[in-house]
Amino acid sequence: MKKILLLTGFLIFSCKNPSTLDSKIQKESPNYTVSCDLVYDYERAKQFTFKYLDAMPEEYYSFKPTPEILSFREEAIHLGLVNYRYAAMIAGSYDASNEKEIMSREELQSKKDVVKWVSESYEVMINQIKLEDDLSAGTYYYRWSCSKECLARKGFEHQSHHRGKFAIYLRLKGIKPPFEQLIFQDGDRAPKDIEDKNWRETNNFKKYKKIVD
Repeated sequence: MKKILLLTGFLIFSCKNPSTLDSKIQKESPNYTVSCDLVYDYERAKQFTFKYLDAMPEEYYSFKPTPEILSFREEAIHLGLVNYRYAAMIAGSYDASNEKEIMSREELQSKKDVVKWVSESYEVMINQIKLEDDLSAGTYYYRWSCSKECLARKGFEHQSHHRGKFAIYLRLKGIKPPFEQLIFQDGDRAPKDIEDKNWRETNNFKKYKKIVD
């Protein structure tokens, strides 16, 4: 337990203090190949979400693991609806649409229509982020004050949460979920900034190994 706490502290310190990175890594990697850009990440998330939606056969879109929770179709609609709502709040507005009414709409019963709904929700969010001149500007998260960037990141967390739930629905139908896509968009996998052999020679790696060992 002591070693786990030490490791956690070390990792937090390293994340908060870029100066702890070896100068060798900094020299070899002046331009980061892992993006932390909101637009890029939402586009990546859209690709990842589609893989889940596509993996579930249409006949199982109404599947509920237990009676009291949403069906796969309803989970997908909810994910999309909240994308729309967060985009509206970033714009300084509010989406007060009725979720139950939306889920009952005839045009949102088929797999094709649900996928289209979710796709458009991501596009609305991505376009809203692109439209903003200053994401640090203030707005409201329901009745709490926050920045527009904060809203975008809360929205990203929300869609990640619900996409993660899709895996259980798929597993219960004997379907293997898509492989994780945490870093790159499709086709964008970049070469590593430092080779494994060189990484093991850095002080960062030696400190990490010492703590873990």
